[in-house]
Amino acid sequence: MLLLVFHLCSFFRVLMPSSCCEVICDSEHFAKRVMRRELLGCGLSEDGQLGLGSRSAACVKLPEQIVGAPLNAVGTAVTSVACGEKHTILLAEDGKMWSVGGNEDGQLGRGGRGPGSFTIYPVSFSGGVKMLQVAAGRSHSLAVAEDGRLFAWGSNEHGQLAMPRHISWQETPKRVGELTEVVQVACGPLHCIALLESGAVAVWGEQSDGAILHSPQIVTQLIGVPVVRVVAGGRHCVAISAGGGVYVWGHNEYGQLGTGDTLPRPTPFFLEGMSAMHIIEAYCGDSHTLLLSQEGRLFAFGSNAHGQIGGGKKFDKHTNPAAVTELMGSTVTRVACGRNHSVVVIGGRLYPFGQNANGQLGNGSALNQLIPRQTEELDHVVAVFAGFDQTFILRSIGAPALTAGPNCPLKVPLSLCKANVLDLLSRHEKLDLIGLLESVFSSISCINGSFLYEDERRFLSEGRVFGVDLDDVMETFGALGESSDARQYADLIIDTCQMSVFGDFDPSAMCSVESLRVYLVLVWVQPFVTNVTRDVVARLHLPFAESISKLRPHFRNALEKWWVVLPVRHFNRLATAMLTAVRCLVRDKVNPSECRAFLDILASLCAINKVTNKIPLENFYVHELADNYNLKMDYVNWARAQEGREASATCWSNYPFLMNAAAKGELLYVEAVMSMQTSMNGARLTLFGFDLFVEQPFFELTVRRQHIVQDTINGLLSIDRRYLQRPLRVQFMSEEAEDAGGVKKEFFMILFQKLLQSDYGMFVEDPDSHLVWFSGFDVEEVNYYKMVGILCGLAVYNCVLVAFPFPLALYKMLLDQQPVLEDLTELSPVEGRSLQELLDYQGDDFEDVFCLNFTISYAAFGSTETLDLKPGGADIAVTQSNKADYVQRYVHHRLCVGRNGEVGRQAAAFRDGFKMVLNSRIVAFFQPRELMELVIGNENYDWSELRKIVQYKGEYHANHPTILAFWEAFFELNVDERKKFLQFLMGSTRLPVGGMSSLQMYIQPTAPEVLPVAHTCFNLLDLPNIADSKELLRRLRVSIQHTQGFTLV
Repeated sequence: MLLLVFHLCSFFRVLMPSSCCEVICDSEHFAKRVMRRELLGCGLSEDGQLGLGSRSAACVKLPEQIVGAPLNAVGTAVTSVACGEKHTILLAEDGKMWSVGGNEDGQLGRGGRGPGSFTIYPVSFSGGVKMLQVAAGRSHSLAVAEDGRLFAWGSNEHGQLAMPRHISWQETPKRVGELTEVVQVACGPLHCIALLESGAVAVWGEQSDGAILHSPQIVTQLIGVPVVRVVAGGRHCVAISAGGGVYVWGHNEYGQLGTGDTLPRPTPFFLEGMSAMHIIEAYCGDSHTLLLSQEGRLFAFGSNAHGQIGGGKKFDKHTNPAAVTELMGSTVTRVACGRNHSVVVIGGRLYPFGQNANGQLGNGSALNQLIPRQTEELDHVVAVFAGFDQTFILRSIGAPALTAGPNCPLKVPLSLCKANVLDLLSRHEKLDLIGLLESVFSSISCINGSFLYEDERRFLSEGRVFGVDLDDVMETFGALGESSDARQYADLIIDTCQMSVFGDFDPSAMCSVESLRVYLVLVWVQPFVTNVTRDVVARLHLPFAESISKLRPHFRNALEKWWVVLPVRHFNRLATAMLTAVRCLVRDKVNPSECRAFLDILASLCAINKVTNKIPLENFYVHELADNYNLKMDYVNWARAQEGREASATCWSNYPFLMNAAAKGELLYVEAVMSMQTSMNGARLTLFGFDLFVEQPFFELTVRRQHIVQDTINGLLSIDRRYLQRPLRVQFMSEEAEDAGGVKKEFFMILFQKLLQSDYGMFVEDPDSHLVWFSGFDVEEVNYYKMVGILCGLAVYNCVLVAFPFPLALYKMLLDQQPVLEDLTELSPVEGRSLQELLDYQGDDFEDVFCLNFTISYAAFGSTETLDLKPGGADIAVTQSNKADYVQRYVHHRLCVGRNGEVGRQAAAFRDGFKMVLNSRIVAFFQPRELMELVIGNENYDWSELRKIVQYKGEYHANHPTILAFWEAFFELNVDERKKFLQFLMGSTRLPVGGMSSLQMYIQPTAPEVLPVAHTCFNLLDLPNIADSKELLRRLRVSIQHTQGFTLV
């Protein structure tokens, strides 16, 4: 009686409310247990492929329970169903396979072929291994075993079993020997696709171009892509990556590839338009395709001749992916595609649509359904499977709520994650860890699928999101580097990468930005920055950099966009890795061309850093360059190549960002000397073997100390421009000194002290910072600013440091860079802090608190003038949303425009004058602060370094009693006195751009009874020959109080 009730309930399953069924089952405990999980089927069953027995109808229009399926304690034990045209393969939770239906090619796998079976029986397999997945084509079957082996049986007429041509069919499962470590497989009618543990994708069988492959062939275009899902349609294939990338290829006559056209694609094509949709699953019919997003949105494209992609209207082709309108707002959790029909699950209920000639929609009719419509009384659906013209439904009462995902569990390729590696390290599972590292780093696809975020950040939602948790990468490789086996792990990673990343992978053939992740992950491998040798550079750094250099422009640009948004620690790591390689090669004095791959990457990073200010520009300096190369000759070769006088070659001067300020200063000095020599040669005439000067070889200025400004301006106004390129010599009237350098130093010092005074009205001093800026007042002669620029250029040209109290903004303008808020703050701390408070304030009452509009006010001569910062600015309020724009415009107007544009004109004139003298390509090499230090020097005093660089003359040496007494006395001086000593000795308290170590200082003996005397032209100190440190200290203090005026000693 119990059995009768059970069968009646099963037969009329969909005709009865689920609650009624449960009431019947409640009458018996066993029946209740059985009915908690069940498998149902509908559609074409003339060959028994639904497993309903021989008495079932040829077309089952309402879902019926498949009672012959394997059972467990709670009902059906089936976890997955694969449907061919006439046969069905069932996979049970214990990993055993069952089959039913047609068997003309042995596709049931029971041994023999011929008559099919209406009864479900086990597949003949005695391998003793659990199966994880099954798939079925028109008349062949495949199964993936737990150990990665692939088994095939059925028809091989089109190579679909990956067996030799002479084998037409296989009646029992047989291993496909050419493939190992398979994790997924899918079947089209006559072709197959498999995903391997390494992330590689293999295909065989009849391909879209008609070729028949009897052995698996790797899809090389997908090497490097972290594919996690492969699907086969009628004659097309789809692969889904870990980042939601969709790759399609094959026939496309109905738009089933979603490429916007109907052209076939013989190789994988990346659907860029779907990259932001978070796609996790794909499903293929004969000529249509569905895509499911993580959020449960369904997209469809291809043929809609039977309504299989929804929309309510029949049409032959739909070439672009589009959301299924009728399902918008719903969360789709499961999907299946038959030949010309589709089935989706929403909230545990079934929504079929498409062709229904054989009842495959399970709605009780044979009419096609053009839109998804809920099948009444069918709930608790947890999975759906579709064959050619069949549908299988798996129900489970009491199952947890579903999220979007596959219908059955699927393995994916290997990858690394921090938790797994740290766990193996903590448990000292060295062999397992070595095996994991070897497997992952042997495949670039596995590397690119590693360390991905577990949430939506892993998806390619926009061009600059790379999906990798780089902090996990950093911590994982940090832990590996700290282990006792760090060296072994590092060597293993390098060796495997040489075969995968730097061997099999062709960057120029890349088809997806997801393949770029390897360039972010690998730099955290310890050998990139630790114990770097020439061998490591050759095996790791160089192939890494060359791989990047081979990228096509589209992908190089995408990688650089990722670099732009890298957090500072990761940006710095990449720069450090490349610089470490360069420094290693520089120490070996290699030709710069051997560093080209690194240098091009560093050039990109430096350009990004100039905009983003991630790391100090000094981080890019390779200080070893000057010690190992003749940079002056390198610059000469570069300059000749720029002028076309020599063939272009890789020179260090192509990459000036690598040079520290001292090295750039040396180059500028060399160019100045060359320019001076050229100009002097133009003044020389050789006659009868004698050099005759037809022009003055120097630019000579004679000035009165009390009228230095006027005399200098008159001298500049009367001089031919050509003379500016000649060495400057200054003569103070009524003073005896010859200018060998010292007179120039005092000349510029006094001159700029006078010029910058408020009496001239050219510049204004901020009362807080004591820095000066262009006055912005109407000055009768704007050319005076040009004169000041010329004088500033002359000082640099003649290697003289000047006291020029301008902020960094001036040097940015000289280098055509825009000043920012920090520059205004340096000049005017009060204004800068006020604007920063404006930016920092986040209150809702912003407008009431600040009451600002887009204007700026200037005070001059007792009145205030207010100007608009943009058209109609007086009527535009500054708000939370536009305050950043206001600050930017304010800073620009204040520093670059000024009242009536006067600041802009004055600054432009100064810049023109500066460049009239220093029209050098090398100036562009400098960073603003470096150029600033070139003009005014710096105060990075290292007094112990001063002692090291001094050279001694005559009887003096480092251990001479007088020298020992001198240094004892010197270090008794306070800091201000030491600076006065530098002024006394060199004519300036500031140091050259190279710092104390770039100075040259000499000490020579003189009579014991005299005071110390300085020859500022030569940085030479005449030191009285006495060994009394106290007396030397007294005399030093006397001497350093007299630092102006010259006489011949």
